[in-house]
Amino acid sequence: MFVTNVPIFATPTHMSPTPDSTRVPSDALQRFAVNLLGAAAVSPDDARLTAQALVWSDLRGRHPQGVSRLPNFIERVRRGLIRSPAELRWHDAGAAGAVLDAGDALGHVAGTAAMERAVALARGAGIGVVAVRRSNLFGAAAYFCALAADAGCLGIAATNAVPKVAPFGGVRPVFGTNPLAFGCPTHGGVPILVDLSTSAIAGSTARGLDEHGGRLPEGAALNKEGIPTTDPRDLAQGTLLPAAGAKGFGLALMVEILCGALAGAGTSHGVGSMYHTWDRAVDTGHFCLAIDLARFTAADEFLQRIDALLAAMRAAAPPSAPGAVRFPGEIRGELAARYGREGIPLPADTARALTALAAELGVEPPWAP
Repeated sequence: MFVTNVPIFATPTHMSPTPDSTRVPSDALQRFAVNLLGAAAVSPDDARLTAQALVWSDLRGRHPQGVSRLPNFIERVRRGLIRSPAELRWHDAGAAGAVLDAGDALGHVAGTAAMERAVALARGAGIGVVAVRRSNLFGAAAYFCALAADAGCLGIAATNAVPKVAPFGGVRPVFGTNPLAFGCPTHGGVPILVDLSTSAIAGSTARGLDEHGGRLPEGAALNKEGIPTTDPRDLAQGTLLPAAGAKGFGLALMVEILCGALAGAGTSHGVGSMYHTWDRAVDTGHFCLAIDLARFTAADEFLQRIDALLAAMRAAAPPSAPGAVRFPGEIRGELAARYGREGIPLPADTARALTALAAELGVEPPWAP
């Protein structure tokens, strides 16, 4: 017997610092990431773009999508599975569309190029769409939506990934966690950023629970026999379930079509694992869309309507908790401002791994060894 109709599980709004965290200024961490990548023969532009995206995540407490990824990226570069600089090949898809063959580039490089092209297309046509093939893991989808929001656009970004999630009614993985994100500018400068995994929990969350001896939420996963489990070790041969049953399944299928079938990238088991596939490139696909607000409405009027909408949301909080309603991305935006002032509390295991990598590559870390 198995369960597939499960709710969306909440994840922590940020990872709280622990006493053994290493506090690092964001600019120092970004320089360190650039230096590590450069020492591994990553091109200067690719290193800069990748480091910027990774530290963006660390500033917002999203450490599984931050500089903790560097050892894996660098090992894949060494083996020729990630190329830098990769040859980015563009194919026109009409006045408002393009396809990017990323040539096995770092995912953050491909994702940034895709969203920047989508914004440029939107400037001319009102909307711009870019599908990407032959890429790699690009981290937090919200980052690319933030790029669009900073440019005065609405942004949508999605990516497929190695299969970890069963379809609704199934007991074997077919889809990746297939995150989907949306970004919208605000008057306050912190964009609305909706970023969700289409699985019951994100893959990075499940991996973190496994590494730290935690348990999966009830109803989030099945073991290899198709029986519900809360043991993250069972995911090695089992499967995550889609968020909210058929709803998450539908969204995962949509992301797979946009990022895989439309882009000409790998689909389902055609997408490799960044951590376990070492005999070929992973062929991840992405999808980026930008809408130029100025082509649809006066930008200031739009932002005023967003202000009114956010005010109505906040007013819905109970009298006993007047600040209980926050828009998606607001708490992480405040965290980024705080960590920008105080430094990023890098998890101890990440600092240890990067210290070892730095010693191997002859790079000085921005903290005491």
